[in-house]
Amino acid sequence: MITRRQMLRMGGTAALGVSGAVALAACGETQVVTKEVPVERVVVKEVPVEKIVTQQVERVVTQEVVNVVREEVPVEKVVEVEKVVEVPVEKIVTQEVEKVVEVERVVEVQAPPTRVNAVIRFAHDHSSGLRGKQMQWALDRFAQVRPDIAIKFEPQSNMFQDSFGIQLAGGSQAEAALLDGGFFHQWVDKGGFVQINDVLDKHPDWDPSDYGMWPDQHTINFANKHPIPWNQGITGPSFGLPFQAGMNGVLYNYTLFEQAGISQPSAGNWGIQTEFLDAVRALTDPENNQFGFRSSSAMWAFWAGWGRALADGNEDLLYYDENASRMTIFDDGAHRGHEFVVNAIWQEGISNKLEDSKMLSGEFSDPFSAGKMGVANFGSAGNFVVRIAGRFDWGINVQPEGPRGEAPVHTSQQPHLVTNAAESNGVLEQTVDMLVFFAGPEVQERAAIDRGFIPVNFQVHAGPSMKAAPPQGHEHITRILTSRDDHQHWQSAHPSWWEWFDGWRGGADRSFIGEASPEEGREAIMAASNTILENQHDAWVDYKNWASTLSS
Repeated sequence: MITRRQMLRMGGTAALGVSGAVALAACGETQVVTKEVPVERVVVKEVPVEKIVTQQVERVVTQEVVNVVREEVPVEKVVEVEKVVEVPVEKIVTQEVEKVVEVERVVEVQAPPTRVNAVIRFAHDHSSGLRGKQMQWALDRFAQVRPDIAIKFEPQSNMFQDSFGIQLAGGSQAEAALLDGGFFHQWVDKGGFVQINDVLDKHPDWDPSDYGMWPDQHTINFANKHPIPWNQGITGPSFGLPFQAGMNGVLYNYTLFEQAGISQPSAGNWGIQTEFLDAVRALTDPENNQFGFRSSSAMWAFWAGWGRALADGNEDLLYYDENASRMTIFDDGAHRGHEFVVNAIWQEGISNKLEDSKMLSGEFSDPFSAGKMGVANFGSAGNFVVRIAGRFDWGINVQPEGPRGEAPVHTSQQPHLVTNAAESNGVLEQTVDMLVFFAGPEVQERAAIDRGFIPVNFQVHAGPSMKAAPPQGHEHITRILTSRDDHQHWQSAHPSWWEWFDGWRGGADRSFIGEASPEEGREAIMAASNTILENQHDAWVDYKNWASTLSS
């Protein structure tokens, strides 16, 4: 006789029943068939068989049964003998027949969903194009890594100076936002942003030495003289974290170079007023609307860095002096860079008139992508990759050189800033968690791949993504940023920075549109700049005194 002892108790009692049946196949013409009886006693069926052996199955299952695997075996004859036995078993023991079919309880247990315990509003202008694509990837990835934090992404215009200021004044601002240093310094002493050094110090994924140092963007440093310690990590009182960077790199259309019989640029052989000038002259073809280099009135694009390279021994010049009292970018012969670019348009004709830029761009959004320029400036390379799409050979290379070597570059960075809403809404730590993730290697690596902006993370700059083409020579970005400490930057540590910046760049320089000489253009720039610096100097001193009380 076979005695089959019945199933284990669920939850410590047999009264709950068993959700499933076990089928045993016997050799010959007989088989054991069980019936389920919802009673407190366990039913064991005994059937005479021709051969009996014994085996103990040592499988004990204590998880809740969700799905039971059932195996059915067709038989010709079933003999049922029912016997009631009270057996409170802790382990299933069966007698073994010549053929044993073991039925194992299979349990599918899903972890309960993580409960969202923080909702963070995130104001941003990366909502379209390459940057929008990269942002969506980052948001999706963060949702996987931190399902306990929900991000409410709020698209905003890049002209946030007025709109976000109104929100700060009215208390309706997001907990975190992509802003800039000039806006930051306008509002930080008024309580608009929250210092996060203490929170960062406790964060397991935060190491300030992993990031480039763009001073006075989300930190307070008053970095108005050289050197700028770009490679030594982030220092100073911090109210946010770095996110997207840019620089005035130089692009070269190598197809046009080859057609004109010009060798590609190389270090030590690319002087602004010598080899470079000869090359852009040779690349100019007015009949085909082709020019040596793309003109720009933006100081950071060309003339500020080139001016510092051509200065008479003082290449440490920044836009204004250490005391924020006067503009210095044209001192000591540095005016030569500005004069070079203006004369390239109106005297030499080797650079396009600003008014012709749209015509030259055609369907490709910019003249360089249209193949109409031998040389152009860039902040990041991604849009050029999309627009050019392999139509010609191009790349990044060395900057034009002055007597002391390669021209210094202007670097910029937009940070994610933490507003006072994060603190008042009790989500400060979660907001910092989010910003550490967005500044970290995973998101910044994605930026290196998509190339909507330059990464801020050293781990990414050391990796393969920054070296891959297109374009050729993409690694020059990393070389320039990580090997030098003479970069220019916006010098944003001024409570009236946006007033100062708009005051001298917005229409003050008429030399670029041919209505004034280069000298007259510079005089207009300096007059507008210095008037604002003088009028706001007391406010700058008060702000600096306030900042000196902060810990870091």
